Amino acid sequence: MLATLSFIACQNKDKRALIAAANQTEPDSTMYVRLESHTEDSLTFTQLDSKRTRTMGYARAVQEKMVFGDVTDGDTLAVVPQFKERCVLSVTNLSQLIGLWMFNDNSGGGMRLTADGAACNVGPASVSLRDWKIRNGHFILRYVQADGSDYALRTDSSRIVSLTTDKLVYTLRDSTISCNRMDEVIGQ
Repeated sequence: MLATLSFIACQNKDKRALIAAANQTEPDSTMYVRLESHTEDSLTFTQLDSKRTRTMGYARAVQEKMVFGDVTDGDTLAVVPQFKERCVLSVTNLSQLIGLWMFNDNSGGGMRLTADGAACNVGPASVSLRDWKIRNGHFILRYVQADGSDYALRTDSSRIVSLTTDKLVYTLRDSTISCNRMDEVIGQ
């Protein structure tokens, strides 16, 4: 039985390593944009780096459940374009993702995601978060072991399950994590 558990643990570790390696070798086609306007099936946005304005469809992303967060004019989004078809394959609302999130497990823990890509823990945690990004539609978190047993920076290709104004559900290290947004009050 111990051999079976070790084999399963190795399979999961190998799977995470393969996913991380694939995400590092595949070119990142994510564009960071400001949403100017939208309809039921198209987005008009300005790329943050080039200031170029484009209109692309997003019906495929909706159909494949690859729209995370609300589609709100003026918000910053991470989109994965498919230029030949003039559509986006995924949409993540970064304006909604950035902020303070507390875990729903009664641990008192949480995480803060900042606009510059930094990530940090709030309260007790098994990993110490370092940074985050959206890469080809995947939520990438980098971390080290919090107990000090290993300081190697690890990358986990997490997956956002759902994102709303007040709730974030994502996967990390083969676990599904549910969080609620906390309002940040300065000076209190």
